[in-house]
Amino acid sequence: MSTTESRTADLSNLEADIAALKRDVASMIEHLRGGLAGRAQNAADQIGASTERLYGLAAAEGDLAAKAVASCVNQQPLMCLLAALGLGFVGGRLLSR
Repeated sequence: MSTTESRTADLSNLEADIAALKRDVASMIEHLRGGLAGRAQNAADQIGASTERLYGLAAAEGDLAAKAVASCVNQQPLMCLLAALGLGFVGGRLLSR
């Protein structure tokens, strides 16, 4: 076998190895994309569930606060009116600056 034939065979083997490497890298990238997409979807699902739970808790707390305010207004309407006027005055003074 001559030197040129040997070099041609080596180049052919090298080209085949590079092509196989390209296929392997492309396969790994696709595998990683699929894994990352799955993880991202799981994270989004968990965030959505947590958001819904927190919204439910906030809504429940809002209902409790509204009931407490209504109870206070029913029991002491004049005192609540004076407190609201005072808070409105202080808030207006702070926001006017």
